[in-house]
Amino acid sequence: MNTGTLILSAFFIAICALPFILSSRGSRKRKNTLHKSLQTLANKHDAEISIYDVGADFIIGMDNIKNLVFFFKKTADNSVENCLDLSDYKDCKILKFGKDLHAKSSSYAIEKLKLDFIPKDKTTSEQQFEFYNEAVNTQLSGEIQIIDTWHDLIQKKLALN
Repeated sequence: MNTGTLILSAFFIAICALPFILSSRGSRKRKNTLHKSLQTLANKHDAEISIYDVGADFIIGMDNIKNLVFFFKKTADNSVENCLDLSDYKDCKILKFGKDLHAKSSSYAIEKLKLDFIPKDKTTSEQQFEFYNEAVNTQLSGEIQIIDTWHDLIQKKLALN
């Protein structure tokens, strides 16, 4: 009787833990795939990734020596690769697009979250890295913190130029 209870308990614990184990494996595999894609993008530009962050479906990184910022985003439809030389840009802004949920309160729903790069040369168009799009991802999962961190990091780099 005691052995049967022990086996049954172990079985139920294994069933309850299985979704968490599978989720962790999938997350680790996704991060590794994004990191390899970022490394490939950096290798195309003969650069080394000094620092990087991984989001839900994107990865952003920087080569501190060459002053390059890399962005790779993978969605179900396509993938986006960007490499920017920060010496060509004068400013970086966070763009938040959304809507007010209630007129009387300050509730705000973010629909898009982008990092916008303003070039020094007026003839060059602005570049944007899209961190979040409500049409693709149903909820935010750390994108606000990542974009704030990278905005500050890039602003410090641009101030040195």
